[in-house]
Amino acid sequence: MPSHAELASKLLKDAATFFRTLASQNRNIEKQMTDNANVFEKISNLVIQDPYGKLDDTPHAVLAGRLLKDAAGFFRKLGEQNQPIQDQMNENANVYDQMGDLVMQNPLGILD
Repeated sequence: MPSHAELASKLLKDAATFFRTLASQNRNIEKQMTDNANVFEKISNLVIQDPYGKLDDTPHAVLAGRLLKDAAGFFRKLGEQNQPIQDQMNENANVYDQMGDLVMQNPLGILD
């Protein structure tokens, strides 16, 4: 069974892929989405390599959790603006929120 850090890392990589897709489809947000993707990938790698390590005095697991929660907010907002995908975006957001909490509380814990 994967640890919370491993699952968080996968979700962060999935979000990065999603941001890159958005970037490729809309030049107006290309830079912002590409920057987001780069940050998510960096933290994804850090949390898997050393969940308790720190970047600027903040544990990698906390950074990962915060990014997951940020992604959840983004998914909800995107769903509000796009009714056909709202349910899926809300489901995604709920998973990202829950995983954000879990990785911050216990990065090496295992889902029950």
